[in-house]
Amino acid sequence: MPRKKYLFRPMEHALASDYPSSLMPVAFAGWGAKNFKIDQRSVLKRWGYTEDRDLGSGVVPYSTILYVLKGGTRHTLYLTASDLCNKETGTAETFSYKTTITTYTAKIVSISGTTITLKAGETPSADGVADGDYFILDDDFNASKETDGHDNSALWVSIASVSDVTPSITTDTTYAGTTGSWSGSEKTGYVRHVYTMPADERWTWAIVADKFIFTNGNTNVQVWTGANYASDLNATTAVKARYCLEYANRLFIADYGSTRDPLGIAWSKENDPTDWSDSTAGAAQLFETNDYITGLGKSGANLIVYRQDSIMIGNRTGKSTAPVIFPGHRRGVGCVAPYSIIEVAGTNVFLGRDDFYIMRGDYAESIGERVREKFFDIVGEEEIKNTWGFLNMITNEVMWIANTSEGKLGLIYNYQNKNWYVSEFAHDIIGAGRGAK
Repeated sequence: MPRKKYLFRPMEHALASDYPSSLMPVAFAGWGAKNFKIDQRSVLKRWGYTEDRDLGSGVVPYSTILYVLKGGTRHTLYLTASDLCNKETGTAETFSYKTTITTYTAKIVSISGTTITLKAGETPSADGVADGDYFILDDDFNASKETDGHDNSALWVSIASVSDVTPSITTDTTYAGTTGSWSGSEKTGYVRHVYTMPADERWTWAIVADKFIFTNGNTNVQVWTGANYASDLNATTAVKARYCLEYANRLFIADYGSTRDPLGIAWSKENDPTDWSDSTAGAAQLFETNDYITGLGKSGANLIVYRQDSIMIGNRTGKSTAPVIFPGHRRGVGCVAPYSIIEVAGTNVFLGRDDFYIMRGDYAESIGERVREKFFDIVGEEEIKNTWGFLNMITNEVMWIANTSEGKLGLIYNYQNKNWYVSEFAHDIIGAGRGAK
C-alpha cells in the first residue's frame, strides 16, 4: 500500500481536539496547544510549579522578587496583600517580616490582659496604628528579626483598636508575653503595620540607587534597603502611587497623591529616590487625552507611559532640571490591563483592548494573532483588565494569567520563536516571580 503524505497547517491545530481542522485560519482557531507545546519538532509538557515557601494559612504572595544589592547580597522577597517578607535560610526559619514598624521607646506604661497603656501624650492613631496591626514588647523581642515559626513569632498579637484619649492599644487576644505595670520606668514596644491592597490591584516595584521600592496604590510608597524594616519613602509626594519605575536613574511614579491623580506622573532626584523637593525632581500632568494612565514601562531608551487607549513616549533631555519630555503620543492602542505589562528583552509586552502587543521602540506591534479571537471570546470585559503576567527567563517565555469562561488559564508566549500555547493548573495561581537560589 503506497504511503500517503498529509500537510498539517499549522501543526498545533491538528493536535487540538476542539478545533481539529488543519486548514482553519490561525486567527479564528481555538487554543493551538493546550497543556503542552511544540518546540524544535518535539511535543513538550507544560510548565510545572512548586510552592517554595509557606507564609502561613491563607497568606498568598502576589509577587516573588529577586533583589540584588550592589555589594552582591541577594534577597528573595515576597509581597503579600498585607506584608513584605524576606526568605530566610537559617535553622527552622522560613521568612521574616520587613513591613514597616513604629517604635514606642520607653513609652509602654503597662500591659494587662488585652490592654496596652501608653505614656500620657502619645497618639497611636497619628502614628498610623490601626486595627489589624501587630504588637510586641521589646523584652519579648529577643531577635533582630521577626520570623515565622521561630523565636518570638507567637508573641506578636493582633490589634483590635486604638485610643488617643487614654492613650492605649487594645489587642484581639490576651498578650502572652511580659505583662505588668512600669510607671516611671516605661518599657519599649513595637507595632508592625500591615498594608492594605485595593480590590483588583497588585503591587508594582522598582530598584533605584540600590533601594527596593514598592507600592500598590493604597499606601505611601515604601522602601527597603536590605536591612531592618521597610519605611515610607517620602511623606509629601510619593504617596498612594499605583505605578513605579526606574528611568534615567530616577524613580518615576504615576497615578499618585493623597487623592490619586490618574493623569499625573512625578520623578525623584537623580540617584536619590527619597528626595522629591530637589530642583532635579519634578512632576507633569498628561492632559493630551482623557484616558487614564495604566502603567509605566521602558522600551530601549524610551520611557513608555501606558494609557487605556493610547501610549505616550518619553525621552531623556540631558537636562537635570527637566530630565524627560514626551514628544510622541500614539493613539488607538493602549493598555487595558495594568498588570499585564511585562519587561522582557529590553522592551515590554502587554494586553491592549483588542490584542496582545510588544513595544518596538516607540510603536506597538501585534503579537496575538494566534490567540486573540479565542481570548476575547472567553474573557469578560471586567476580567480583561485583571489579567496579570510574569516572565520566565529560563524558557524565554511570558505567561499571562486570566479568569475565563473555561476557568483560570495561563497564556504563554515564547518571545524567541513567537509561539503561543495555553495551560491550566490544578491550583489557583495568584502570584509568581523570580527568586534567589
